[in-house]
Amino acid sequence: MTSLSTGASRKVPATPRLSSIRRANSSPAEFGRPELRWHSVANPLGRAILWLFFAATQLLVVWQNRLRDRAYLQRMPDYLLRDIGIDSVDARQEASKPFWRR
Repeated sequence: MTSLSTGASRKVPATPRLSSIRRANSSPAEFGRPELRWHSVANPLGRAILWLFFAATQLLVVWQNRLRDRAYLQRMPDYLLRDIGIDSVDARQEASKPFWRR
């Protein structure tokens, strides 16, 4: 039986890493954590707008997590609620809260 392979290994080009693309005059905050990007903006108005954008984004993520967690609590069976130390009344009460309330 013969092999269909030619025996030559395929040369796959390596994808360029973000660190190799980085310009010499760029700061690490440009490519790193997004909440630090607004620090590198020199324009005060632009800095304020970016800060507002990232603050609003963080709030939306918190609200989305609350919605998800409360939906999980609502669908969770009683034996799992007992396992985490919550009774079904408390779970229903927490699930009925709007997403913007703690």
